[in-house]
Amino acid sequence: MCTISATQSTKHNPFKLAACGLLSICAIGAHAQSVDYILDTGVGSFNLGPAGFDANVTWLNAFDTQPGGEVITQVSVSYGDIEDNNGNVGSDAVTLAILKDPNNDYDPADAILLSTTSGTWVDTGFGEFVTYDIQPTEVEGVFFVAVVMDVLNRANPASADPDSPSAGTRSWLFYNPEPNLNDLGSSPFILHMSQSPFVSAWMVRATGEPVQACVADFTGDGMLDFFDVSAFLGAYTTGNPTADLNIDGEYNFFDVSLFLSLYTQGCP
Repeated sequence: MCTISATQSTKHNPFKLAACGLLSICAIGAHAQSVDYILDTGVGSFNLGPAGFDANVTWLNAFDTQPGGEVITQVSVSYGDIEDNNGNVGSDAVTLAILKDPNNDYDPADAILLSTTSGTWVDTGFGEFVTYDIQPTEVEGVFFVAVVMDVLNRANPASADPDSPSAGTRSWLFYNPEPNLNDLGSSPFILHMSQSPFVSAWMVRATGEPVQACVADFTGDGMLDFFDVSAFLGAYTTGNPTADLNIDGEYNFFDVSLFLSLYTQGCP
C-alpha cells in the first residue's frame, strides 16, 4: 500500500544563510548572537504528503541544544502544496511545536510537548522559507521542532532535502486522524526518514537565543529586594566590573540609573 506521495522539482535555489540576529540582554547594551538550528542544505527536492487518505501530518527534525541557543524563538519552514490532484485546497492552518526528548535518543516516540504556536501555510516554493515568531521555549539536550497540518490525500506540504548531511537520521514523519503531539509513539503511521523511500531531512529550521539574564539580581537568588540594591552599591563603590552596567569602563550616574531602571522592570 502506498502511503507517501511526492512531487519533485528541478529548481535549485542557492542556499542563503541569514545573518545571525542580535538580542539585547536586559537593555544593557551587550548583545549575543542567535543560534541557527539547520539540517538542510537550503535546497528542497521533494514535497511529501499522504497517499490514499486524508491525514493529520506531523513532520519534525531533532536538534542538539547549542550554548547560547537555549531559548527557541523562531521556526522557519519551506512548504510544498496543500492542493490534492483534483485542485481541491486543504486547510492552511499550521501548528509549530517544540518538544523535548526525555532520553536524548533522537526518537520522538516518547517526546514531551513543550509549546505550540499557531500559524498559516505560505506558498514558499522550493528553497524558500517563511519564518514564524513562536512562543519562546527553553530547551536542553535533544529537542524536536515539528510542523503539524491537516492534509488532503495526495497534497504534499512537507518539503524535504535529500542532500542533508544528516541523511534523514534526525527527521520523522507521523500520520494521525487528528493532532497527536502528546503521544506521537501511538501514531498509526510512523516513518523515520532515514528508512524511507525518500531519505531526506525536512526543510524545518529554528532560531535559538540565550537565556535572558536578570542583571539586577546581584545576589543571584532569583528575587529583587533590598539586598540586591545593597550588593550593587557595594560593587559600585569598590569599582567591581559587575556594576559597570553600560559597559563603558566608567562608574557613574548612568550605571546607577540603569540599575534602578532594571530593578523597577523586574526579572523575566
